Amino acid sequence: MKKCIFAVLVSLFLLVPVVPAQSAEVCYDPSVYFYNMNGVSRLSLWSVPEINDVELWADAKESWHSEISIAAWYQTLLKAQELGLQVVIGYDPDTFAIWYVARPRNAPCQ
Repeated sequence: MKKCIFAVLVSLFLLVPVVPAQSAEVCYDPSVYFYNMNGVSRLSLWSVPEINDVELWADAKESWHSEISIAAWYQTLLKAQELGLQVVIGYDPDTFAIWYVARPRNAPCQ
Protein backbone atom coordinates (compact mmCIF):
# COMPACT_ATOMS: atom_id res chain seq x y z
CA MET A 1 0.00 0.00 0.00
CA LYS A 2 2.81 2.42 0.89
CA LYS A 3 4.51 1.69 -2.44
CA CYS A 4 1.30 2.44 -4.30
CA ILE A 5 0.81 5.79 -2.52
CA PHE A 6 4.45 6.65 -3.09
CA ALA A 7 4.16 5.81 -6.81
CA VAL A 8 1.05 7.99 -7.14
CA LEU A 9 2.75 10.93 -5.40
CA VAL A 10 5.87 10.61 -7.55
CA SER A 11 3.83 10.44 -10.74
CA LEU A 12 1.82 13.52 -9.72
CA PHE A 13 5.02 15.38 -8.97
CA LEU A 14 6.44 14.49 -12.37
CA LEU A 15 3.26 15.54 -14.17
CA VAL A 16 3.15 19.02 -12.64
CA PRO A 17 4.07 21.44 -15.41
CA VAL A 18 7.15 23.53 -14.94
CA VAL A 19 6.29 27.21 -14.71
CA PRO A 20 8.49 29.13 -17.14
CA ALA A 21 10.20 32.29 -16.00
CA GLN A 22 8.18 35.36 -16.82
CA SER A 23 9.87 38.18 -18.66
CA ALA A 24 8.97 41.65 -19.82
CA GLU A 25 10.40 44.18 -22.21
CA VAL A 26 10.41 47.93 -22.19
CA CYS A 27 11.50 50.44 -24.81
CA TYR A 28 14.18 52.65 -23.31
CA ASP A 29 15.42 55.96 -24.71
CA PRO A 30 18.68 56.90 -22.93
CA SER A 31 18.35 60.48 -24.21
CA VAL A 32 15.09 60.91 -22.26
CA TYR A 33 15.36 58.59 -19.25
CA PHE A 34 18.03 58.50 -16.55
CA TYR A 35 20.68 55.82 -16.11
CA ASN A 36 23.72 55.52 -13.89
CA MET A 37 26.72 53.27 -13.44
CA ASN A 38 28.24 53.25 -9.96
CA GLY A 39 31.77 51.98 -10.27
CA VAL A 40 32.00 48.70 -12.10
CA SER A 41 29.31 46.56 -10.53
CA ARG A 42 25.86 48.24 -10.70
CA LEU A 43 23.87 49.66 -13.60
CA SER A 44 20.63 51.46 -12.73
CA LEU A 45 17.91 52.69 -15.11
CA TRP A 46 15.18 55.06 -13.86
CA SER A 47 12.11 57.00 -14.98
CA VAL A 48 10.57 54.36 -17.24
CA PRO A 49 6.83 55.14 -17.24
CA GLU A 50 5.78 51.61 -18.28
CA ILE A 51 7.01 50.25 -14.96
CA ASN A 52 5.89 53.17 -12.78
CA ASP A 53 9.37 54.68 -12.42
CA VAL A 54 10.78 51.64 -10.58
CA GLU A 55 14.54 51.17 -10.91
CA LEU A 56 15.72 48.52 -13.35
CA TRP A 57 19.06 47.20 -12.17
CA ALA A 58 21.95 44.88 -12.87
CA ASP A 59 24.61 44.25 -10.24
CA ALA A 60 27.61 41.95 -10.61
CA LYS A 61 27.99 41.60 -6.85
CA GLU A 62 24.35 40.74 -6.06
CA SER A 63 23.23 38.59 -8.99
CA TRP A 64 24.26 36.42 -11.93
CA HIS A 65 25.42 39.42 -13.99
CA SER A 66 29.10 39.71 -14.82
CA GLU A 67 31.04 42.95 -14.83
CA ILE A 68 31.67 42.47 -18.54
CA SER A 69 27.97 42.17 -19.38
CA ILE A 70 27.15 45.26 -17.33
CA ALA A 71 29.94 47.22 -19.02
CA ALA A 72 28.69 46.10 -22.44
CA TRP A 73 25.13 47.16 -21.60
CA TYR A 74 26.38 50.52 -20.37
CA GLN A 75 28.34 50.97 -23.58
CA THR A 76 25.21 50.13 -25.58
CA LEU A 77 23.25 52.80 -23.69
CA LEU A 78 26.00 55.38 -24.29
CA LYS A 79 26.09 54.55 -28.01
CA ALA A 80 22.30 54.74 -28.30
CA GLN A 81 22.29 58.11 -26.54
CA GLU A 82 25.06 59.40 -28.80
CA LEU A 83 23.18 58.33 -31.94
CA GLY A 84 19.73 59.36 -30.66
CA LEU A 85 18.41 55.79 -30.81
CA GLN A 86 16.38 53.57 -28.49
CA VAL A 87 17.07 50.13 -27.02
CA VAL A 88 14.83 47.35 -25.75
CA ILE A 89 15.49 46.26 -22.18
CA GLY A 90 14.46 42.77 -21.10
CA TYR A 91 13.88 42.37 -17.37
CA ASP A 92 12.33 40.22 -14.67
CA PRO A 93 8.98 41.82 -13.71
CA ASP A 94 9.19 40.47 -10.15
CA THR A 95 12.66 41.71 -9.18
CA PHE A 96 13.23 44.30 -11.93
CA ALA A 97 16.64 42.77 -12.66
CA ILE A 98 17.85 43.40 -16.20
CA TRP A 99 18.17 40.29 -18.36
CA TYR A 100 19.41 41.89 -21.57
CA VAL A 101 19.87 45.14 -23.43
CA ALA A 102 19.20 44.87 -27.16
CA ARG A 103 21.23 46.71 -29.76
CA PRO A 104 20.20 50.29 -30.59
CA ARG A 105 17.41 50.67 -33.14
CA ASN A 106 16.27 53.57 -35.23
CA ALA A 107 12.60 52.66 -35.45
CA PRO A 108 10.34 53.32 -32.47
CA CYS A 109 9.92 50.29 -30.24
CA GLN A 110 6.65 48.41 -30.38
